[in-house]
Amino acid sequence: MRSKREKEGRVGYSFIAPQPKRILLKITRIWLFYVILTFGILLFFVGFLQMQRDYMLKSALESEKSKQELLVQIAALKSEMERVRFEKSFADDLRTQNGMLSESVKNLFELIPDQITLQAIEMERDRLTIKGITPSKEIYSFLLEVPLRSIFHESRADFYALPNGWFSFVSVSRLKEEP
Repeated sequence: MRSKREKEGRVGYSFIAPQPKRILLKITRIWLFYVILTFGILLFFVGFLQMQRDYMLKSALESEKSKQELLVQIAALKSEMERVRFEKSFADDLRTQNGMLSESVKNLFELIPDQITLQAIEMERDRLTIKGITPSKEIYSFLLEVPLRSIFHESRADFYALPNGWFSFVSVSRLKEEP
């Protein structure tokens, strides 16, 4: 019997049956798989590092923005703190001046003798004006003018006679301005 090849007119010179040949050997396919896998892992790692870098840059920008906002808030708080300190200092000065003024008014009323009747008192920073009625110029001079002269640098009084024999007076006492 003749083989199929012989019938077709082809004769082979091999003693074994032909085997199919592959372009890549099995070991080459394994080696190529691992090379591609390695490149895939490297690309994944590079992508991961790129994402981490982008995240860090975004985080740094947000931190810088937050820092700038906090610096603005700190500046505003410092300004507010300075204003509050100034207001506190101003309030303390007012409290001290009011206490001194209250004490001065109290001392002034203790200074006025019973024989003299006051009609008006005007206190300014460097001047005191007293208007009142006295039975005589001497009572005013001895009981009120002497203490006023010891407190103020300049003290002057003008008297006006009243129909009942008493005197109306206007006393202006001044402190010297210190340079």
